[in-house]
Amino acid sequence: MIARATSRTGPRRCTLLYVEDHAESVILMKTLLEGRKDLLLHAADAKLGIELARTQRPDAILINVDLAGPSAPEFLKVLRADPATEAIPVMALAAGAAPEAIVKRLEAGFFQVLAKPLRAEPFLEAFAFALEFAAVERSEQNALTSRFVRPRTPKESR
Repeated sequence: MIARATSRTGPRRCTLLYVEDHAESVILMKTLLEGRKDLLLHAADAKLGIELARTQRPDAILINVDLAGPSAPEFLKVLRADPATEAIPVMALAAGAAPEAIVKRLEAGFFQVLAKPLRAEPFLEAFAFALEFAAVERSEQNALTSRFVRPRTPKESR
């Protein structure tokens, strides 16, 4: 069963940003998410992925680490340096699934590493875990903000 954040009005619509340059892989991702209420954003390169992450603030990101252009670790570094995107879980999709390569990517800060070819069940489990993590991060951030933001008095509100 895939867990999703819920609110009083029902399941929350979650957003996945998929940074991938192969059209067939994007079609596969659409198929995997078919039937879910989640939104799929797509960027064909890391530069557009960074822009979409900053403007759309997805709940999770999946990036093909074999993209041309800025490398996936550079992509991750840019997102972590920006307060708007620093807490978004970023999953790596890699052809090289050797244990040492997985450890290296996890040490670089990727939330999880998925192997190519992408399989439905491992992806959906990783996505559910990333969504749970994102929900906890949002909750903690909201609690911190409300704790340190002094409520305005009626006089200050005018």
